[in-house]
Amino acid sequence: MAVMNCKMCGTPLFVTDGMRTRECTNCKTAQTVPQTITLDIIEQINLANEHRQKGEFEAAEKIYDELLDRQQDADFFWGRALCRYGVIYIDNPTTGRKIPACHRPLFRSILADDDYIRATDLATQEQFEVMSEEGRIIAAIQKRQLQQGNAAFAETRMLSDGTERASEETSEETPEAAAREAVKESAVLLPEVLGQRKIVDPEMEEADRILARGLLDTRALNNLANRYEKLAAVRPKPGDDKEVRQALEERRKECLEKAKECRYRSATMIMEANGNAESMLNAADAFANLEFYKDSKNCMINCMDKSLDKARKVSDKLSSASAADRRILSELSIRYKELMDEDTDVKGIPEETRKMINSRRREFSIRANECDYIIALIDMENSKDPEVLATAEETFRNLGKFRDASKRMDEAHKKSMAAAYDRAEYAMKWAYEPEQFAEAAALFEELGDYRDCELQASICRKKAVRKEMKHISNRKWHVIIAAVVVTIILIVALLVWIQPQLPVWIGVFLGIGYLWKRILEVL
Repeated sequence: MAVMNCKMCGTPLFVTDGMRTRECTNCKTAQTVPQTITLDIIEQINLANEHRQKGEFEAAEKIYDELLDRQQDADFFWGRALCRYGVIYIDNPTTGRKIPACHRPLFRSILADDDYIRATDLATQEQFEVMSEEGRIIAAIQKRQLQQGNAAFAETRMLSDGTERASEETSEETPEAAAREAVKESAVLLPEVLGQRKIVDPEMEEADRILARGLLDTRALNNLANRYEKLAAVRPKPGDDKEVRQALEERRKECLEKAKECRYRSATMIMEANGNAESMLNAADAFANLEFYKDSKNCMINCMDKSLDKARKVSDKLSSASAADRRILSELSIRYKELMDEDTDVKGIPEETRKMINSRRREFSIRANECDYIIALIDMENSKDPEVLATAEETFRNLGKFRDASKRMDEAHKKSMAAAYDRAEYAMKWAYEPEQFAEAAALFEELGDYRDCELQASICRKKAVRKEMKHISNRKWHVIIAAVVVTIILIVALLVWIQPQLPVWIGVFLGIGYLWKRILEVL
């Protein structure tokens, strides 16, 4: 344990090994903590922060150079970046929070600075959130100060009689005043700071009161998030001035942040309740939608692990596994594989970071394989469909040496062949038409030399031929009987309705003879 002074207000703070961020007990601002905590390093950091707050940026930067020569640490790179841009922290008169003031507004944004990029690469998730938030604020202050400088320069060039006066007026503005004005301009980054205009909305005030009460359940928090998102959807009208548009944009950002906070609280409550596997998966979905808000990604992985712990219990009694269990395991497998593929390029990063990424990939790979393994076990135990069993066999084959996958693969292959044989046998049993016997024969032929499949396929083919010949014979007799009936009907009709004259009878017999000739040709 060591005592590190707050980088904003100088309050002594106790820090221990394992800490990556620390919130000040006085100014309530978060700040980064170095990876290695020793008395020597903490004393140097305190001295560097003291120099920086006094405006002695070069002396502070030299201390960080010495620290970086000893160890590559995200906090050291971040501190040197603050010194390079001349950042000190002052009180915000509106909120009382500590805000940055930039005494060296370089033309290059801090977000593109090499030390800032290096610091974010080495930072943990908590450190990254602190650095990225402060970096966006400092970048907005830079932009505002540079715009003011360009405007003042243009004004001095345009006024022929007020050159000296304009330069004097601009020189009287202190960096602290410029920082406060810059923070007002960067209201989209600080929701609590507004410009000259503020959008007053009774519905938003009511939502704020509800959120401030606390003790809300998940449904109330989600409804409140929907209200904030609805308020954020309001857009300025064509006739609104610049200040109104800026205030609306600021309110939109504030509403979206509060909506994320409601979603985060709701998902956190579900995670802490530690319900069944499906509820944990729903919480993981909620955290995934929040992306990088707070520690949403870590919470998402935590919920996925809890869901897997609960879902893997079905492997003890596979016969009782439901379709919902299989669906949950399938979604978990997909999510773990997506996490594996997030960081595909590990070139050009530090060795420790590369090892950490590879280690996490292996963990996610093991969990994804476990999900696929349990799914294949469920299918092999409960399904009698040959295609499903063949898919389980393919899954075991892809798992390779994971657990007893090779043994399970042989078992799944046997069950798949037996199920396919039963299906072919069932088709043969209930076949009646020649086409049905042909289909049964094709099912037996697909199985090759398994059991007596070749014999059964031959029997089905013969039955199909016999059925076809029988159908042909039946069709012949049907035609003959139809022809005899037609002949008798014609003779009777002639005897009743036509005079028994010789030429007529000759014509009738010739017609009947031609009809029978055609019938015999068909047969």
